[in-house]
Amino acid sequence: PRRGAARAASGERSRSAIAMAAEVAGGGGVHQFGSICLASTGSAPQGTFKLETKGFTWRKQGGGKTIEVSSSEIRDAFWSRSGREFILTVKKNDGSQISFVGFRERDLEELRSRFDSGVRVLELSADGRNWGDLEIVDKQLVFESEGKKCFEVAMKDITQASLQGKNEVAVEFQTDDTGTATKEDALVEMTFYVPPDSSTYFAEEDKTSAKVFLDSVLEKADLVTSSDDVILSMPEVAVVVPRGRYECQLHMNFLKLVGQSQDFKIRYTNIMRVFVLPKVHQPQTLVVLSLDPPIRKGQTFYPHVLFQFHNDEETEVHLNLSEENLEKKNKQNGNGIPDRNFSGASSDVFAKVVRGLAGAKISRPQKFKNSSGEGHCVRCSYKSDDGYLFPLEKAFFYVQKPPILILFDDISSVEFARQSMSQYSAAAKTFDLVVKTNSDQEYLFRSIQKQEWQNMFTFIQERDLKIENLKQVQQSMNAAGGRAAGQAAGNLEGGGG
Repeated sequence: PRRGAARAASGERSRSAIAMAAEVAGGGGVHQFGSICLASTGSAPQGTFKLETKGFTWRKQGGGKTIEVSSSEIRDAFWSRSGREFILTVKKNDGSQISFVGFRERDLEELRSRFDSGVRVLELSADGRNWGDLEIVDKQLVFESEGKKCFEVAMKDITQASLQGKNEVAVEFQTDDTGTATKEDALVEMTFYVPPDSSTYFAEEDKTSAKVFLDSVLEKADLVTSSDDVILSMPEVAVVVPRGRYECQLHMNFLKLVGQSQDFKIRYTNIMRVFVLPKVHQPQTLVVLSLDPPIRKGQTFYPHVLFQFHNDEETEVHLNLSEENLEKKNKQNGNGIPDRNFSGASSDVFAKVVRGLAGAKISRPQKFKNSSGEGHCVRCSYKSDDGYLFPLEKAFFYVQKPPILILFDDISSVEFARQSMSQYSAAAKTFDLVVKTNSDQEYLFRSIQKQEWQNMFTFIQERDLKIENLKQVQQSMNAAGGRAAGQAAGNLEGGGG
């Protein structure tokens, strides 16, 4: 499946020597490779692979998923040829591994010099045979033929396994509502024939070799636990995007939204971050789940799911988790569920439960305050929609339609529009904010109240974001200060007369 994803992506990618491997000036030994795909059972998203002194980082093109691995986490690294491209597979100390597709042959020398464990060349089988040895190695299901690896899939991607007859085992892979495009091929099911006299999976009195293999898959893929049991159900939750009211069911490995006309299934591994965003001048709080890949409804994709809770709404819940599963989740996600009982504002309870089950971090507005000091966002418009712009610690987040997350690392510059010293701009009650990204995208947030200007300007300067018309803005600020001082002096003189 990894080789297939690599071949499917190779025809669409055009690379140059500069884009593929560029030494970053002044980067202290940082080496960067462009157009590198993250291998998976589904689509292979492109991104940038960056080698640093303390490990490496892969970041999805256009923002979203980021993978950071430190040198101390790496156990082994392997190099394999796949058609015209090469695959780098990194095995971590915990037994998991990640594969990256799209390197060139000459990149091996640079990679070898950066990995303390070295990079071993691993030849893949390309003879097309469909029989061989099937084993579970660490957290991978590996199929080999005559000592050469044919393919492997991550055990965490297996969602179901069952017997098909006496000697066959069907393994199903993630088929939730996250995906990148309907045209993309994805691995959804494989069937293995396990001979009765298997030398790897020995038949027992009451078990065939296939059943022994099935039990091993169920155990290693964490499917023995009751993953289909509902841990918490929250009925009639208001969802702003995609719009509707849903019953929100939280399971062991996924979240399910059950609506009147459509259901959505979201695996926790696809939840990148949880945002808790309180609206201003409205008694409502949004809890946003940022997904990668996004969920799909028809031809529309939703990278952010917006849940809306009333600020006065409080709840008390008990999680339907066994002691074993509670311990397992806390081990995976850093003690995110200290207790089965949660109480408080519904927005906080929901966010904390999702964090505990999914292991995603919670982000809230912190330092930015609007001019009234009552909220952490400003009202504005994007295209034809009215919404809120939240300046967060590492990003701008616009809600509601469409939700837009712009990381500061992806921003090339910002511009304060309608802030010149012209008569029209001086009389205007609002201003616009233009945000430009490194990928040449431009976002125009209109009709921000002028009293928010100073706070926004200070916040953006403190984050070291480039302001294109900085000199013009500073002149406008000085002029505004002079007019205010003059007006105050006039009022004082009038009072004295």
